[in-house]
Amino acid sequence: MPDLSDHAAVARWRAETNALWGEADDPQVPHRRQEIGGVPCLVAGPPPGSGAPVVLYAHGGGYVLGSAAVAIPITARLGRTLRVVSVDYRQPPEHPFPAALDDVLAVYLALAAGDTPVALAGDSSGGALALSAAVMATARGARPAAVALFSPLLDHAAVPGSPLVDGEGRRLIDHYVGGADPADPRLSPLRADLSELPGVLVQAGADEPLASQAVELQARAVAVGTNITLELWEHLWHTWHYHHLPEADQALIEAAAFLAALLSQPSGP
Repeated sequence: MPDLSDHAAVARWRAETNALWGEADDPQVPHRRQEIGGVPCLVAGPPPGSGAPVVLYAHGGGYVLGSAAVAIPITARLGRTLRVVSVDYRQPPEHPFPAALDDVLAVYLALAAGDTPVALAGDSSGGALALSAAVMATARGARPAAVALFSPLLDHAAVPGSPLVDGEGRRLIDHYVGGADPADPRLSPLRADLSELPGVLVQAGADEPLASQAVELQARAVAVGTNITLELWEHLWHTWHYHHLPEADQALIEAAAFLAALLSQPSGP
């Protein structure tokens, strides 16, 4: 990890890391670049006007790393049945909070202005962005049809001890938080008002450190009457969805079915 105050070094490191993780398109579900709400995105799946349900996706990577292209192993599999809009949001340290959230929300509101219901989804730090955008959009009277979160990071003020959020991982998160209060519900949607949300699906590894936040989200959602489904997958790791595994295929098939079922109900769950 370079000195995160050196923006040029971070840009090089991000490009190298993203290339290592992989940014190749999926020939079976090709992605096309499109600007939506003034934000660059990758779009996959059936075209507009096809009637296919629409899902906005926020990639993970500790905010600093990752890209919409890195997330193609997830968005391509969702894109087999759904129209997926994957956001290339602005990233720290060049663009700290709330830049990434502003971009995700701008894309969502642009999509929601149409006639097709829209869901929100994301993994890891992208899960925080997706859930925060869902809460904010709901407060504006533009509630999404559904939310799906994969190994989400949900509370920046009380993160569990793990390599994901300690040491270098903590530095990444801190450069997104910047000078903001980590307990701000826009940063830590676990602390937000969850009472008016649509149906939520959360998938996490049963033994991953962030599973505790998923369990807490379920408890808080149930307490305010929000419909939430929590799946804790045994013997799997943080965001296993990226890998070409039968368990990843099955998890994403279930997530796509969950989203499609709620997206078929324009008035919400």
